[in-house]
Amino acid sequence: MERLKHLAWAGVVAFVLQISTLIAPLDEVLRTWQVFSASFDASGDIVFVGSGTDLAEPSVPSRREDLATLVERLDRAGAREIYVDVVFDRASSPQSDQRLNDALRSTQGRAVLIENFATAVDGSNSLEGSISTIKADVPRVGGQIWSNFLGYVWKMSYDVPAGTSRIPTASVSMAGQEPVLGSFYPISYFFNLSSIPNQRFEQLLDPEVDLSRYAGKTIVIGALNPPKTTKPNIPGTAAVPPSLIHIYAAETLKAGHHSRTLDGIVSLGGLLFLLMLVALFEARRWRMAANAIGILALPLALVATAHFAIMMDAACALMALAIYGGLRARATWRRSFLLVDADTNLPTFAALEADRAIIQDLPSIIVARIHHFEEVRRTLPKELHTEYLLRIIARLTAATKDSVIYLGKGNMLAWTMPEKDSTLVREHLEGLRALFSSPLQVGDNTVDASITFGVDISTSPNTTRRLAAAVSAAEQTTETYDPIILAESTSDEDLIWNISLQARIDSALTNGEIYLVFQPKVSVQTGDLLGVEALVRWNDPVRGHIPPDQFIRQCENAGRMAQLTRHVLIEACLAGNEFNRRGIKIAIAVNISATLLHERRIVAEVKEVLAQTGFPADQLVLEITETYRISNLDLAAEILTEMKATGAKISMDDFGVGAASLEALVLLPFSEIKIDRLFVSRMRDDPKAAGIVRSVLRLGEELRITVVAEGVEDTQTLNLLRESGCHVAQGFGISRPVGFADIVSFQRLSNDVRRKNIV
Repeated sequence: MERLKHLAWAGVVAFVLQISTLIAPLDEVLRTWQVFSASFDASGDIVFVGSGTDLAEPSVPSRREDLATLVERLDRAGAREIYVDVVFDRASSPQSDQRLNDALRSTQGRAVLIENFATAVDGSNSLEGSISTIKADVPRVGGQIWSNFLGYVWKMSYDVPAGTSRIPTASVSMAGQEPVLGSFYPISYFFNLSSIPNQRFEQLLDPEVDLSRYAGKTIVIGALNPPKTTKPNIPGTAAVPPSLIHIYAAETLKAGHHSRTLDGIVSLGGLLFLLMLVALFEARRWRMAANAIGILALPLALVATAHFAIMMDAACALMALAIYGGLRARATWRRSFLLVDADTNLPTFAALEADRAIIQDLPSIIVARIHHFEEVRRTLPKELHTEYLLRIIARLTAATKDSVIYLGKGNMLAWTMPEKDSTLVREHLEGLRALFSSPLQVGDNTVDASITFGVDISTSPNTTRRLAAAVSAAEQTTETYDPIILAESTSDEDLIWNISLQARIDSALTNGEIYLVFQPKVSVQTGDLLGVEALVRWNDPVRGHIPPDQFIRQCENAGRMAQLTRHVLIEACLAGNEFNRRGIKIAIAVNISATLLHERRIVAEVKEVLAQTGFPADQLVLEITETYRISNLDLAAEILTEMKATGAKISMDDFGVGAASLEALVLLPFSEIKIDRLFVSRMRDDPKAAGIVRSVLRLGEELRITVVAEGVEDTQTLNLLRESGCHVAQGFGISRPVGFADIVSFQRLSNDVRRKNIV
């Protein structure tokens, strides 16, 4: 189904875009939009104190002393914890450094230093911590902020390595949770930035400011504009202090939002599943309605998940939806483009197949075949090609009244008519043909026109199949003999059987469903068994016996004739060996299609089979069927001469029919000819047929080749053959094709009994 194919392509392309991060900017936009769709208040338990100056600047020792003073005051005010998000990596005055260390230690572990976890250029990882004078005996946590190429931080680690051990990150410590070693969690930015308490560092230094409001709070002291650090972005706000990222991460853990995320691949899978269900709808109006719901489902899902603080990566799903929509739009445009021919402005066969009225009313479908179409187009100037076609259509339209003419590829036109009676349809089309007895005037040229028709009058609602049947029938028409052909009515089961026949033949050869029967060739005078013709049969376990003409012709069309012939050769030679072991030394005849005489491979096949089976070559007769189908008599003569050199006899089957029979007899090395049943079966009632048979018998004597009469159906015909001097005959009047055991039984009969059975 085209819709499912388009859906699969959309999914694959979107998946590739997702893993290649090419649609990451779109994800950032959608995440920002989702954050704006819903917001939550932060707990208010974590307060950010931002410093407008670099507290770690070693040339200004007073800043470290100011920090020490504020830490002490906050501790006395009852602050729960104080996190200092500043790295003092260089020493200042010994007094200021010691003063800060004393202040931090005086909190009895409630003051914590945040050390930045960084990756060097060479790929090595390290913690950038404060100097030992300041951090001595002070608790430490890690700070790892990884921004993507757009400056956003979407995940935070639970812990970071510190030497031979690991320490929790600042956010985990602030939230009071145990770290999950070596893991990450997504950061939720659904918290309203204004709900996170914040204060300027410089304002809190005023001794008059009451700090009791920070009792029980977690304080994070950091720089508003940290040196040597790129400030990250958060949805809706650019370049925020890094300390805020730690606070957002801590609030995520405190609120339990860290497990609320929907990966882009999951979103893609959900969308594809929904669209797959929609694609299975056959009714177009329901499919359109479901598609509209599917399109709206994505933004609705973004809003709905936002209200549950679930971050949903939807860029991948959105791209899949866009690609799928584009492919469907392109397919719709192509179909609409294919429904009308650009040159003639006529509806095409595709429009006929899509016409719902035809499915409901089931009219007859007529396909007209324009003969010599390409020849006329090659002759006429290009600018007259459309006019030539329109002249033909105008003549058809004049006789088909209100029917719509549909234009097919090449030389085909189609229309419908309500009449279903085959006799009336034929009469109408014969009248149409008469209209084309007069030539067309195209520009300054007078052009002859000839038209034939294929017709489908079946009651199938499958317009595509009915049109194909009418086209197939039209292709089989001829201007003289079969100008109007009605398509055969074939069941769905038969159609499926026919299109899978090639594979079924291969399976049947393997499973032994294709087997041989043998039709005796006997002496007309004595009744002696002279040989048998090996005939192939197919007994399918489901459909029973398959007519040989049906599957043999299919083998030729499918290029399987060589395999079937090899199978028959092997089985026939093995049966011949068994006859010999039972004392029945007779010739075994195998049919060789004339279509195999276009290459020398058949010679190698015969030699290989004879060598493989050990069957005597002088007992093998190769009957060449339908010699009129030999396209290159010179090559066929070389091939047959090589086959005859193996010791096998070469026989011409169905002699007397086909324009090339006499020519083939002269040019090809035949040892035997078989008079076609068309003449033998009419000997009793048609003197001309009897005369032809006698002439062929005399021809065989003069050429010194064996003549076999096939198609003997009754005793009178056999007597006429005996009187005419025929020596070998076969046919239903002697014996139908039978199994191996029946041939053995036949040979065991006495000559008198055998003679009695055939006269």
